[in-house]
Amino acid sequence: MKQTNAVRIIISFAAAYFMSYSLRSVNAAIAPLLANEFELTAAQLGWLSSVYFLAFAALQLPLGLWLDKFGAQKTESVLLLVATAGAVLTAMANSLLAISVGRVLIGIGVSGNLMAPFSYFRRNFPASQQAKLAMWMLIAGTLGAIVATQPALQLAQWLGWRAVFWLSAFLLLVCAITTHFWAHETEIQANVAHDKQQDKLSLMQLIVHPNMARVIPTTIFFSGVFVALQSLWAGPWLTIVLGMSAEKAGSVLFLFNFGLLVSYVTMSFVSPKLEKRGFTLAKQSVTALCWFAASLCVLVLWRGELSWIMLLILAPCIPAVILMQTQTAMAFPANMAGRVLTTFNLVMFLAGFSLQWGIGLLVDLLQACGASAPASMAITFGCLALAQIGTLLWFIPNSKILSVK
Repeated sequence: MKQTNAVRIIISFAAAYFMSYSLRSVNAAIAPLLANEFELTAAQLGWLSSVYFLAFAALQLPLGLWLDKFGAQKTESVLLLVATAGAVLTAMANSLLAISVGRVLIGIGVSGNLMAPFSYFRRNFPASQQAKLAMWMLIAGTLGAIVATQPALQLAQWLGWRAVFWLSAFLLLVCAITTHFWAHETEIQANVAHDKQQDKLSLMQLIVHPNMARVIPTTIFFSGVFVALQSLWAGPWLTIVLGMSAEKAGSVLFLFNFGLLVSYVTMSFVSPKLEKRGFTLAKQSVTALCWFAASLCVLVLWRGELSWIMLLILAPCIPAVILMQTQTAMAFPANMAGRVLTTFNLVMFLAGFSLQWGIGLLVDLLQACGASAPASMAITFGCLALAQIGTLLWFIPNSKILSVK
C-alpha cells in the first residue's frame, strides 16, 4: 500500500474515532446546561448518557459479521451517516425523548469506530504495524475526549449546546465521506454463511468460559466505572460534591483527559521496557487495578478543596487497565480473538450503560431518603469503590490467566 494512501486511511479512521470519543464524553461537560434547560433529575441525566452505551453495546454482536461480510469501508461509512442523523436530531430536540432517540442513533452510528479500523488494519497492514496503529487510534480517541471538555463547554456557552451537535453532525458527515472514498479494502474476506443458532451458542459458551468469567467482574467495575466517570459522572462529582463552577470543572476534566493522553503515549514506551525487566503485562494490569481502587477510595474519603487532583493521579493507571482486553484475547486460541474482543466490548459497554444509569438512580434514591446531594453522590461513589475492592479479591488470585497465550 502506498504511503500516501495509508496516511489518508489512518486519518479517516482516526477522525471518526475522535468524533466517537467526543460524543461519548461531551455530556460530562454540558450536563449542567442540559439539566437546566430540560429540568432533568440525576436519574434522567444518567439515562440520557447511558442510552448511548446501550445502543453501542447492542450493535457489537452484528458488527463483527458486517465487518467480515461488507468490509470496514462500507460498514463504517454507512454507520457514520446514522450517527450524523442522530446528531442532527439531538441538536433539534425539544424533549428528553427526542434527545434520547438522538443519543441512540449516535451510539449505533459510532459503534464500529474502533472495531472497524482494527479489522481493516488486520487485513491490510502487516502484523509489525498493528500495535502502533492501535495506539494512534487510542490517542485520537483521547484527543476527542479532551475536546469534549472545556472547549465543548465554551462553545456551548457561547453559541448554545445545540451548536455542539450541529458541528458534530457536519464533522460526522465529513468522516463518512472520507471513509467511503479513502478506505478502500484490498483484502475483503470471502463471505461465509453463518449458522445463527451456532453463533448464539458460541457467544454463550464464551461468556461462561472460566477465562472470561474471571475478568467480567473487573471489566464491569473498573472499565465500566472509568467509562461512567469519563463520559458523565466526573463532571457532577466536581460541581455537586466539590462545589466547583461548571467552568472550573470543565478545566479539571480537560486536565484529566490530557493526563490520559500523556499516559497512553508514555505507556507505549514504558510498558515494553517493564516487560523486558520481568514486569509482565499481567502484573502491570493488576498493579493498575489496585491503583484505580486506591485512587477512588481516596477521592471518596478526602472530598477537600484539592481532592480533584485524585482524578489526575488516577489517569496513569487507565492504559494498563485497558490492556486487559488484549490480554484476555491472548488467553484464547488466535482464531477466537475477534469474538473474544467483541464480547469484552459488549460487557464493557453494558457495564457503562448500567453504571451510568444506576449511579443516577441511587443518588436520587438516597436524596429521597433525606440525604443531601453531595452526601448521596459520595455514598454512591463509595459503593463503587467497595465493589472494586470486592472484585480485586476475586480477580487477583486468578490473574494468572492474563499470562496465558
